[in-house]
Amino acid sequence: MGQAGRFHSLAENRTKIRYNERAWPVQHNEGSMRAKSLRTMPHTRLRQRERWLADGALLAVAAIWGATFFMIKEATQSFPVMAFLTLRFAIAAPFLLPFVLLEIKRRGALPTRGEWLWGIGAGVLLTAGYVFQTFALRTVDAGRAGFITGLYVIFVPFLGLVVLRQPIERRVWLGGALAFLGMLFLGYAPGGTLLGDVLALLCALAYAGHILAVGQMPRTADKCFLTLAQVLTVAVLCGALLPTLAAVRTCSAEICSAIAPFADPLPSDLPLNVLSAAAFTGIFATALGLMVQIWAQRILPPSDAALIFALEAPFAVLFGVLFLNEALTALGLVGCALIFSSTLVVTLGGQGTLATDQSLEAVPSEAAD
Repeated sequence: MGQAGRFHSLAENRTKIRYNERAWPVQHNEGSMRAKSLRTMPHTRLRQRERWLADGALLAVAAIWGATFFMIKEATQSFPVMAFLTLRFAIAAPFLLPFVLLEIKRRGALPTRGEWLWGIGAGVLLTAGYVFQTFALRTVDAGRAGFITGLYVIFVPFLGLVVLRQPIERRVWLGGALAFLGMLFLGYAPGGTLLGDVLALLCALAYAGHILAVGQMPRTADKCFLTLAQVLTVAVLCGALLPTLAAVRTCSAEICSAIAPFADPLPSDLPLNVLSAAAFTGIFATALGLMVQIWAQRILPPSDAALIFALEAPFAVLFGVLFLNEALTALGLVGCALIFSSTLVVTLGGQGTLATDQSLEAVPSEAAD
């Protein structure tokens, strides 16, 4: 049952309780209110405990996502990027399959042609994001890549203006200005290259396009299947690009020289550290992270989720310092702080209207208490 269905059922049950209480004689009102108060207290504690659990789970997911930057950077220094991505998403797919099969059994129908098309289309954008990001990690620090990738939060509204003619709010312009200043500071800080920064920016742009595509998907579509379709698309495309790029190494044409920096040879072996990184990122960051995210965001308000997700970049810096001995200069710290502030301005600044809408939707349920 979806979130709206859960709210509807909860409101309906509370309405029945309220109706039954009103059927009691007037002299029992005081006793009814006292009993009702006693019933509400454990329920309130349970909901608070559930929210803390969801906060902790999302924080763990943000830490896992931040850890993937240094792990991928280490794994792909001497291993083909396309081979790593193929392995990672091929590992993730089987862990998502049971949830898709359960949903197919529940609704009694196979995925539609439209769901396939939406999943593959979004998967192409997701592939571009991961390819750009993984190649960027070869030339820039993990923490730096994490903060630049986080600019997708800024790119989403601007891309929405160009593609979907969606208006831009003032907070987005402020966030864009902060992000631009942050990139200027990072540009003068060590730990990166022009090519790496450009690739990380292209990654953020691809992720922004992916978010817009997901936002346009039909509400009736099976979210579990759409996720699996995207994961399979990344695995298939990267698997197909692996021999294609390897063939570029023997090409002498002018166009091949432009692609040469990304032309890795075919892998001759599978080192243990690469397999471990692919398994960790595939199972925990992709499959488990997605399932926890879906569960937690049904419990938490959007502002909580947005704030916790914004911590992915600081975690990337933390793990880069701990495991790769990366260091941030004063310029780098200022740049990262400005970029982090820009994401908070955009993500948290727009939560007021959404929170108000949700509180209005919850009024009938609360009135039944």
